[in-house]
Amino acid sequence: MEARREWGAEEDEEVYNYTFLISFLLSVWQLVSESVKTKHAQSSLLFEKQAISKQLQQVKASLDYYKQNIARNEEQMKASLTQAAKISLENRHVSIKTENAKLELADAEKELKWLRSAVDSSEKEYEQNQRKMVQLRKELEDKRAERKKIEEEFVEWNSKVTEMSSENTVATIQRLQDEIKECKAILKCGVCFDRPKEVVITKCYHLFCYPCIQRNLEIRHRKCPGCGTPFGQNDVREVKI
Repeated sequence: MEARREWGAEEDEEVYNYTFLISFLLSVWQLVSESVKTKHAQSSLLFEKQAISKQLQQVKASLDYYKQNIARNEEQMKASLTQAAKISLENRHVSIKTENAKLELADAEKELKWLRSAVDSSEKEYEQNQRKMVQLRKELEDKRAERKKIEEEFVEWNSKVTEMSSENTVATIQRLQDEIKECKAILKCGVCFDRPKEVVITKCYHLFCYPCIQRNLEIRHRKCPGCGTPFGQNDVREVKI
């Protein structure tokens, strides 16, 4: 009977640990979801990537711990079967004790099945987090490419300004003014043609101003104004141009 109480205590501890793991995993999931909605630039994305990597390592460690618990439960079930066989030979109440052992074994098998299901679910969560890590890496690479493009444009404009300063001709000034107008037009929202582009739809990577996209979300006309690709709230990201 003492062994059963100890076993029950271990089971309660495992249930508590599992509840703690589920709570932890939900916290991780919430953190990842919130990180997607943040409006930080390249440095924030890099920080979130490092934080999520650390949390994924913690989740993997928790999964390993529960796999060890499953192996321990299997050993306990084998020990229970051996004990039931001994009781059947040594005790006149063999039927009652054997039945009790079978019930305990059935409960242990149910819990083992439950734990295996929980581990499978946790592994799926782990895979989803890995996919989000890939997405974050892609966003970081996009930010780096965008910065490189801006730096190249800066060099080009600096060269043009130098050329204008050296030549100082009306034709050069007019040409630069025309190019500036064209660049400003490119940076304007293609819907209202007034406000600057400040958000991107990650499904198709078309850029618009925030009020125009927000209006589409509010009236549930959730299609890209440029190409008609359906998108949701989570597909809209802020960009710095």
